[in-house]
Amino acid sequence: MAGGALKYRHLSRSSSHRQALLRNLVTSLFTHESIKTTWPKAKEAQRLAEKLITLGKKNTSATRRRAQQILYHPLTHLNTLFTTIRTRYLHRPGGYTRVLRIEPLNKHHDQAPSAILELVDGPKDMRFHMTAKTLVRERASEEGVRELTAKNVQKVTRYRDGGMEDLEKEVRRMEKVAGDEEGKEVSLVLFLPCCVMLECQLWWAEC
Repeated sequence: MAGGALKYRHLSRSSSHRQALLRNLVTSLFTHESIKTTWPKAKEAQRLAEKLITLGKKNTSATRRRAQQILYHPLTHLNTLFTTIRTRYLHRPGGYTRVLRIEPLNKHHDQAPSAILELVDGPKDMRFHMTAKTLVRERASEEGVRELTAKNVQKVTRYRDGGMEDLEKEVRRMEKVAGDEEGKEVSLVLFLPCCVMLECQLWWAEC
């Protein structure tokens, strides 16, 4: 219809090809919890993934049949959708997925806008790990934790089972990693002068 609002992105594909593409992306999302693709594909796949998760939360025979028609590997992912993912989002009213912009994946050719499509509150939730990393940095600073960071903590832990415990565990893990890296840097600083002194002694002995 001329002049009508765009209801969905055609993605420069036929209807059957577009549906197959989105089914494949959503199946990969439920397999890996996070996928990288172009921005338009991620936004369209997000709509289908949200609908599938809503079907999983209803958990009826009709919704199971509908989900089985969409998923490419229903024997593998149908149980995941109606058990693990359904339990994770049982009390969340919406917003089960998140799209994050990243640098173009194909930098040397078309440089199409790219994005990460991920499941919220999952093991690969990038915002959860970024918030933990920010907490590590701000707790070590003199200013302390900012108000914006406190709001982000509330957002990433609000509907997550054991959210604060998981966040503190991730913070402790990152603090340990940061401490190990600092120890390696100190060892390297102490090791380099010794190498320089040894080379000088060898050069002096040769002379």
